Amino acid sequence: MSHASIVLIFSIAVAVAVAFTKAFTTPSKRTHTSVRAVRTLLNPPDIPIVALLRARSIPNQRLVKALGISSTFVSDDPGVHDTFAREAKVLITAVSTKDGWSRLVDVAETCVNRFLDAKSLDYATFVQSVTLSVVLAGLLGTDIEDLDPADVAFVTKAINDRWAQSKSSTALTTEVLDQINHHIVRWVPNRTNPLNLIIPAYETMWRVAAIAVVYSNRDCLLRDAFISYDENPTDDQFCAFSNEGTRAQPSVEAIISEVLRLHPPTRHITRAVVVPWWKRPFVPSVDVADIEGAQKSSMFGSDTESFNPMRFHASQSAPRRDQLYAFGHGKLKCVAASWAPPAAAVITAKIMAKLDGVAFKLQEGPRVGKREGWEGWSIQRV
Repeated sequence: MSHASIVLIFSIAVAVAVAFTKAFTTPSKRTHTSVRAVRTLLNPPDIPIVALLRARSIPNQRLVKALGISSTFVSDDPGVHDTFAREAKVLITAVSTKDGWSRLVDVAETCVNRFLDAKSLDYATFVQSVTLSVVLAGLLGTDIEDLDPADVAFVTKAINDRWAQSKSSTALTTEVLDQINHHIVRWVPNRTNPLNLIIPAYETMWRVAAIAVVYSNRDCLLRDAFISYDENPTDDQFCAFSNEGTRAQPSVEAIISEVLRLHPPTRHITRAVVVPWWKRPFVPSVDVADIEGAQKSSMFGSDTESFNPMRFHASQSAPRRDQLYAFGHGKLKCVAASWAPPAAAVITAKIMAKLDGVAFKLQEGPRVGKREGWEGWSIQRV
C-alpha cells in the first residue's frame, strides 16, 4: 500500500472519529439568551408557516396527554391554527367593545367578591380561582352562579399539577383529566374542547395578576395606580403616568409590562430543530429562547434585576411594551398579546381594592412564586 493510500485512509478514519465524537457530544438543547437571537428564533426569515407550527408543536406534545388540548399549540396543521386564531379573535373583539369591556370589569369584581367568601384564602388558590372564573364568565359566557368555589379550586390545582407533571417523568393517569373535563364541559357546554381556549388565557393571566398584586401591595404609588384604574378602567387610564407628589407614579400599563419583563409567565419558549435524519446527530434537537434572560439585558435599561416600572416611561430608553417577548414574537405571537395586559390589570385592580388593610390584607410568604412556589402566602381577614 502506497504512502498516499495510507494517508488517505488515516484521514478518513480521523474524519469518521471526529464525526462520531461530535455526534455523541452535541448537546440536545441550545439556549439563546440575547434579544437578537431570541427574535430570530421566534421569527426566522423566509420560513413557511407549516414549518413554524411543526417546530412549535413538537415540544408541546406533552400537553396533549396532560391536558387533552388539540389546539394550534400542539398541532402543525395550518387549518387548526387559523381556526384557533379566528375563535380567539372573535372572543377578544367581543369583550373589547365598550359594553363587553364593562361587563368583563363587572365579572372580575363579582369573582373577587365571590372567592373572598370562600373558606380557603390561600393566595395562589384565590388568584387562580378568580382568574379562571373571569376567563369562563367574562370570555366564554359561563354563569358565575354555576362556578362553585370548591370545584373551581379543584380544577385550577389539577391544571397546575398536570402542567408541572408533564415536564417530568411522572406517569399521568386519565382519571384527573376526566374530572377536569367533567367540570369544564358543564361550565362551557357549547364548545368542542374548551380547554383549548381556556388554558392560554388562564395560565398567563393568573401569574401576572398574582405578581402585580405583590409589588403593588408593597408600594403605595403602585397601589394608587391600580385604585385609579379600578375606578376608571379605560385605555387612557391604563396608560396614564402621574407626576403628583415627590415621586412619579407609573402607569398601570408600565407596572404590568414590568411584571411581564422581570417575571415572564413563559420563561422559555422551545422550538424543535427539524432537519433530515442524517443531520440529527450533529445538531441540537431543540432551540430554547430564554425569554427571562433576554428581558434582563441592557436593552431594557439599567439595573434590570430590579422591579422598576418607570423604565417604561417615555423619558427612558427602554423598549415599548410590544417589544417584550413573554407573548412570543413574529407570526406565532399570541393573538391576545394586546388584550391580556389590561385584562390582567383589571383583575389586579379588583383585588387591590379589597386589600385595603381594613377588611383584608396580604400575608407574604418567603418568596415571589412562579407557577409554583407560593407557599406561605395568604389573604387574611383583618
